[in-house]
Amino acid sequence: MTRMTQPENKGLWAWIFPGQGSQKVGMGRRLMAHSGAAKRVFDEASDAVGMDLARLCLEGPIETLTATENAQPAIVTCSVACLALLKERGIEPAAVAGHSVGEFSALVAAGSLPLAAAVRAVRKRGQLMASVTAPGKMLAVMGLDEARVSELCRDAARHGTLVVAIHNSPQQFVLSGSLTALEQFRELAVAAGAKECVLLEVSHAFHSPLMAQVQEEWRSVVASLQLRMPRYPVVLNTTALTVKTLVCIRRSLLEQITAPVLWMQCVRALVTMGISHVLEVGDSKVVSSLARRTEPALQTMTMQDPAAVDGLRPS
Repeated sequence: MTRMTQPENKGLWAWIFPGQGSQKVGMGRRLMAHSGAAKRVFDEASDAVGMDLARLCLEGPIETLTATENAQPAIVTCSVACLALLKERGIEPAAVAGHSVGEFSALVAAGSLPLAAAVRAVRKRGQLMASVTAPGKMLAVMGLDEARVSELCRDAARHGTLVVAIHNSPQQFVLSGSLTALEQFRELAVAAGAKECVLLEVSHAFHSPLMAQVQEEWRSVVASLQLRMPRYPVVLNTTALTVKTLVCIRRSLLEQITAPVLWMQCVRALVTMGISHVLEVGDSKVVSSLARRTEPALQTMTMQDPAAVDGLRPS
């Protein structure tokens, strides 16, 4: 396989993979209709987890698809189905990164993890995260910079567990913790001039210490994964550094459920590596949009744009 290019847009490409929150009923429909390889990915993943992921993605209902134990394998499967289409064309990236559970998709893309093992792992990951009994929520804040968000988070944390859980872009962050602390943070953020401060429709305080209840059981799942060194650089969520050893991968996958997602820092790391273009590999525009907000000079593309994807070819 050779690296991807587009006639009018020469440059190094990274593939980036969406995480939870990108799911929607109907995702993957075009893929399955036009690519036998993509359909086979859905079949393999469905067999691996014992549920019809194609039907779930195409028909929902949204309440079932959004449940974290279902959304995670569905999102990874849809991304890997997109990956199958790219492989049919004989193209590959210079680097990869995935947002939260999308890191599993990135590892499949890099040859570090087989699809079946990845979807079984994220199915279990979702089940464990959904089983946490500690109450908590998540809140998105827009319009404040990282330093101000961190300062307000420290102030509000006096009222309960609270962390900056996701660094999406320079002006968009997600906090995770107890509802009391989140409400206090929202008051402080609004007073500080935040453009938007919204509680998210999620069941738990993901990427926070409140997930520690299931970390030991998750550790055994991660330890059982048969990993290989990636064929090309993988930028990890928890460090925004590229994989150097298999230990790096296991540590990132383990710590990810309680540690923040450093997506903004991952995008900056890709640019530092010389990446000038990113392709979002999945039925989503979420992470490519965040990448562009972080690094406005990046050229972005999504698999939702068939005309643009048709122009991709091996270099």
